[in-house]
Amino acid sequence: MVIEKDLVENETVTAVVEEKTEPVCAHHWVIEAANGPISWGECQICHEGKEFKNSITDADRDY
Repeated sequence: MVIEKDLVENETVTAVVEEKTEPVCAHHWVIEAANGPISWGECQICHEGKEFKNSITDADRDY
């Protein structure tokens, strides 16, 4: 909702702006068995695909 104030007439004008939002999926990933550094995963709900790293190196860790 956007509220604008008209300074000339001292009246408040309210305008409703609808924002287009895409539904967000709470992904439930099914990831292939580890066979190399990367495995493919697919969401059971929306079928989005993504690559997953199979191991983490010291450089990738957040301590």
